[in-house]
Amino acid sequence: MDRVFPAAWPEDLRNLFVALLCALGLLSAIRAVRGGGGAASASGAQAASFKAFQREYLVVYLVIMLADWLQGTNMYTLYSGYGVSVSTLFLTGFSSSLVFGTFVGLLVDEYGRRRACVLFCVLEIIINLLEHVPSMGLLLLGRVLGGISTSLLFSAFESWMVAEHRKRGYPEAWLAGTFSLAAAGNGFVAVFAGLLAQVAAGYR
Repeated sequence: MDRVFPAAWPEDLRNLFVALLCALGLLSAIRAVRGGGGAASASGAQAASFKAFQREYLVVYLVIMLADWLQGTNMYTLYSGYGVSVSTLFLTGFSSSLVFGTFVGLLVDEYGRRRACVLFCVLEIIINLLEHVPSMGLLLLGRVLGGISTSLLFSAFESWMVAEHRKRGYPEAWLAGTFSLAAAGNGFVAVFAGLLAQVAAGYR
């Protein structure tokens, strides 16, 4: 357990954390079961098709979110080790997201949501490669690209899902269930990413 939780954490805090994590999982499962009622009331073929579509989207979305959460867990430590201005890098990333976020959504709609999702993945690969080069210029470039990728992350995937949902003719009411599962799953993978990063750091 010490590899998962910091040794300085009191035992009571560890137990509380695990209990809250279990409660989150239980509530998510109950909500998922209740949310499945709408799909069950439709024709069997349509309900099965929707469930497969929903599962495919959630798997991809949650893997992407897990990767994004993992990227941010030790970024400060990584940048600090290079002896560069960490605040400048973070400010550049936030400013880039602010600037590009104002019109990235429009470009996503114009050039294609699926292409935007693929572009996000390509940008993330480039960004992660740049983060391992101790050059302020390249690190700044990575943060600018990071602002673009963040804007894509919070626009392209959900808009693609909604557009595809409507294209396939699924009822609008079923969108709520997909968004609900995505939000709950994102919270779970955020916690999991923190624990995974702690374990990975312990094996260095």
